[in-house]
Amino acid sequence: MIHKEQALKKGIKIIDSKEAKNALFENLKTHFPQTIKDNQVDLKAIATLLGLETKANIQGYELTFTGKALANALYSTPTQKLLKFEESFNVRSAESSKEDSNFIIKGDNLDVLKILKSAYSEKIKTIYIDPPYNTKSDNFIYPDNFRKDYKAILQEVGLLEIDDEGNEVESDTLRFFKNIQGSRTHSGWLAFMLPRLKLARDLLREDGVIFISIDDNEQANLKILCDEIFGEENFVSCFVWQKKSGGGQAKHFYEGHEYLLIYCKEKDFFDGLYKVGKGQEIENDIIRKTHGKYTNNLKLKNLYEKYPIQLIEHRNLMFEELDIFLAEGMISEEKYNDIKEKLEKKVYFLKPFNENFNLICRYNEDNLSLMYSVLNGIYNADGRNELEGLFDGELVFDNPKPSGFLKQFFEKNTGNNDIILDFFAGSGTTAHAVMELNAEDGGNRKCILVQIEEPIDDKKNPNAYNFCKNELGSKKPVISDITIERVKRAGEKIANANQNFSVSFSVLALSDKPELISTKKGTLELLSNENLSPFDKALNLALQSGKTLDKPLKTIFENRLYQCEDCLYLIACDKEVLEFLRKSQNEYIFIDGFEDINLEDFLNLDSSLNDRLRVVY
Repeated sequence: MIHKEQALKKGIKIIDSKEAKNALFENLKTHFPQTIKDNQVDLKAIATLLGLETKANIQGYELTFTGKALANALYSTPTQKLLKFEESFNVRSAESSKEDSNFIIKGDNLDVLKILKSAYSEKIKTIYIDPPYNTKSDNFIYPDNFRKDYKAILQEVGLLEIDDEGNEVESDTLRFFKNIQGSRTHSGWLAFMLPRLKLARDLLREDGVIFISIDDNEQANLKILCDEIFGEENFVSCFVWQKKSGGGQAKHFYEGHEYLLIYCKEKDFFDGLYKVGKGQEIENDIIRKTHGKYTNNLKLKNLYEKYPIQLIEHRNLMFEELDIFLAEGMISEEKYNDIKEKLEKKVYFLKPFNENFNLICRYNEDNLSLMYSVLNGIYNADGRNELEGLFDGELVFDNPKPSGFLKQFFEKNTGNNDIILDFFAGSGTTAHAVMELNAEDGGNRKCILVQIEEPIDDKKNPNAYNFCKNELGSKKPVISDITIERVKRAGEKIANANQNFSVSFSVLALSDKPELISTKKGTLELLSNENLSPFDKALNLALQSGKTLDKPLKTIFENRLYQCEDCLYLIACDKEVLEFLRKSQNEYIFIDGFEDINLEDFLNLDSSLNDRLRVVY
């Protein structure tokens, strides 16, 4: 292990992934130092800076819930996990498994999002998530506030204290919070979602969009939470999806709908979901003012008498308004039919934007205008049929989203090489939709799925449990088994129908970081992770240096030295490696600080090498 003090004395740059870094705090510290006192934010100083009256009790509209402080702390706390390569599968792809563009990552998405942030910050074009709905009947599988590595932040936010005898003393708030986490209350669910959504925003490009499926239990709370995280001004729409076509039994109303909340990263860079081209100019200001509005009969009559041709041919004239002309005797029935025929040919009218999809838009022969925020014609049953078709008639996942539902949003919202992220992957519908789109239009959209290894209950889901146990050979069946197998089968099915289609996926899992612990004897001991291969270590160094997972990681010397673009990743050192590094020119050299490497070997190579060395912990 390379000691930090030794590296710092030599002037070598240290990258400590275990140090909490808050971008806003660092920005305040750099540009507005008067707002930071004793390394703490001074809210009064910020209020003064904004020109607010500091004597008054400043209050505002906000969402509060039990556990919010902890949730915010979880967002900024570094993860203690690393990625580990498990397998790769290809469908007619000549690419190396180490150069895949698509990834399935098994593990807690809170850890995965933090790992991805170093390389994927502001690089994701589209995020779709279908988080676990708050049904108040099941416990969370995500152990956010019970993990050993969160003990420090529980102390920081005052939820946990250590008494004189070294015993942990939980506050009443923490005990209450643990209870509500188990019963899935609003507070528990919001505390679960907050850090994940904040990390999602960090990953979105400035023109990026996030789609979130949700039902009535948390839609209202999620909307307020997203307003806080993404900004109320960046709210795009709340779609209503009619997810069931048939009837059903209910005490009061049959709930056959869900919602899709849509937010963009920055409205200034957002060009609309389905807005294509520019509509006709509205030449007259009077027509512009009445455009798209229902007006009373007198206004319509006066406007028609003054601007008959412009009003009739204006692309946004509504049929209801034309009916008023006829009813009021302003036009004859013959003229009415003639105008209506022209409107049907020239004016935007309602129909699906794509014959295969069901999103309704205002449409004409040349351009698409804005889509309507109600979706029907594709249902949950389509998702079930789709999954059963892939798994030989077995329904191995409850309520899977149909791929056609997501394709409608991905098609016009993503470009050829854009990255799509789903960190509640479930059955893998997002990857299925992305692969179908790429096969249809020849695109190269890239996909990252994240799914926690949630155990499958053999009593609640016997089909899924038996399939994983018997067909896949899983010793402990988990949901991610279904995710991976669905993507494999969907990829093969699409490839069989399209000879030009190829896809490759890598499967990664989470593994523990090396850790320095204090023994009972008072000495320090390094707990290394023996499960990580040299390639795994190089992969994590590459992420820390800002290289995305799809960048080729080449082997220079097997198990010792790897390269990705302008960076070299040193895992083990010998004379051959040192000689290669001596001849290197401008490449940055990243060293795992927990490896058994002699720093002096590098310092004696060349004085210019010091500036290129980076030690990562």
